[in-house]
Amino acid sequence: MIDTFIFTSNSESKTKQFAKDFAAKLDKNAVVVLTGELRFW
Repeated sequence: MIDTFIFTSNSESKTKQFAKDFAAKLDKNAVVVLTGELRFW
């Protein structure tokens, strides 16, 4: 099964908190692929 998550943030601290919470829920053998852009407006 493939799950897709879209996370948009304008805050470094919110991004780090999302990553921490997301990582805590992952299965030990999970494969995660991250793609995207860093933008500074």
